[in-house]
Amino acid sequence: MSGQRENRIDLLRGLSLLLIFIGHAEFTFSQTFQQSRGFSDASEIFVLLAGMSSALAYYRPDMGLQMERPWRRALRLYFTHLMLFVFMAMVSSLVLAVFHEAVWDGAMSEFWQNPLLRGIQAISLLFMPGNLDILPMYVLLLLLAPFVFVLHDRSRIALLAVCGAVWLLAGLGHVNFPNVALADRSWYFDPLSWQLIFVIGICLGIRLKRGETVLPYTRPLFIAAAVFAVAAIPANLAVHFAPIDGTTGNLLHQMVSKTNEGPLRIINVLAILYLAWNTGWVKKASNHPSMRLLCIAGRHSLAIFASGLLLAFCVMVLMKVVPGISLAAQLLLLVGCCAIQLAIGQWLEARKQAGSSQRPSATLIGDAGAIGAKSG
Repeated sequence: MSGQRENRIDLLRGLSLLLIFIGHAEFTFSQTFQQSRGFSDASEIFVLLAGMSSALAYYRPDMGLQMERPWRRALRLYFTHLMLFVFMAMVSSLVLAVFHEAVWDGAMSEFWQNPLLRGIQAISLLFMPGNLDILPMYVLLLLLAPFVFVLHDRSRIALLAVCGAVWLLAGLGHVNFPNVALADRSWYFDPLSWQLIFVIGICLGIRLKRGETVLPYTRPLFIAAAVFAVAAIPANLAVHFAPIDGTTGNLLHQMVSKTNEGPLRIINVLAILYLAWNTGWVKKASNHPSMRLLCIAGRHSLAIFASGLLLAFCVMVLMKVVPGISLAAQLLLLVGCCAIQLAIGQWLEARKQAGSSQRPSATLIGDAGAIGAKSG
């Protein structure tokens, strides 16, 4: 196992966290910004990198079924999710009482009509208003991780075949878990579909941990990935904002479905990662002092994700109760909230360094941090 630092994971993860915040905050430009990056967005990059980091943190060759560390991490994510739910429920209820504005599209109104039942459903992951079924998806993926490691040691091809079959059947059959807080009564991120991205990340992470070439460079593949990634930007904007109806429209929307992780999204995120991994300036940027705060944010991804979700929720509330906020003010909010997240990351890193001078300040192969892996 190599001991070299691999800062690209932290850099890309830190960047994806800030992009996720922008999408969640519901600025007037958030939707257009979200769809102007191709078929996939920061969520796919983040799940892919979480899979890689989980392999780096928890995988040991031929170790058998070892569940303690990833399941302990999954439990931590679960309790973080519950704390986020409590905070956001309290704030949204206060806004509903004072301003008569439903921040979660009526989900909290439904919650307070029967708080005991909805509370039990929230604890059981059956009641999750918008943006709150992300961490639960990671909980399930981490519970799955030990079994993925075991199957990988027996046959990587069999592992990918099984996960690919589950993804295909879940997508075609719209098989999903129930979530009574959303209009379609199902999880926005279907774990049965998103597990494929996570498992691909695990396979890449195991290659990295073994010191193998993760994504071998070939010029034709690099050009093809670049062409696809660039062409996906206007194509995705057309799918989401141009009126495409009928059979063609339904097929296209299924191909880019976020809930069922459509195939164009998977191809797009793999193309983006391939380009980033094989572009020299990305590696140079990941080791440059100017990118240090982004790398640190990526390293402390759970705390940054949670704080970003809370900040995005506060921005969402502000946009609801104070309509007509100017673009300049929105941009100022964006910069300020991103700065807060980076500052939180720096504070956590300083605490970690003070607690143990032996701990590295960037992702190490074999000791990575992620929402899907251990972090300080």
